[in-house]
Amino acid sequence: MSSLNVVFTALVVSRIEHVLPSFSGFLSQANIDRLNAALRKARRWGITDIDISMQDLIERSDSRLFSKVQSGSHCLNQLLPPPSLASQIYDLHPRGHTHVHTRPFR
Repeated sequence: MSSLNVVFTALVVSRIEHVLPSFSGFLSQANIDRLNAALRKARRWGITDIDISMQDLIERSDSRLFSKVQSGSHCLNQLLPPPSLASQIYDLHPRGHTHVHTRPFR
């Protein structure tokens, strides 16, 4: 891995991944497209050699956030709502978890 690639990953990708658990649900498609364009441009300019998209980063972020809590031995597992049957019946937007949303968003 080149030094420039390490720096790009450390400064850019890590900062994007840091905020995704909080803000990925509020990103508009236009914002996602802008971030994807910036990632593609960095690859085209030779700054990095990783081929990654915002959708990949969002999915990885969701997976990391919920994988530990879903473990039966985790202390927060008992606070999760029951698994949703709707996600098994309907073809909904993919989530990083299968739990029911119990409170309305405000």
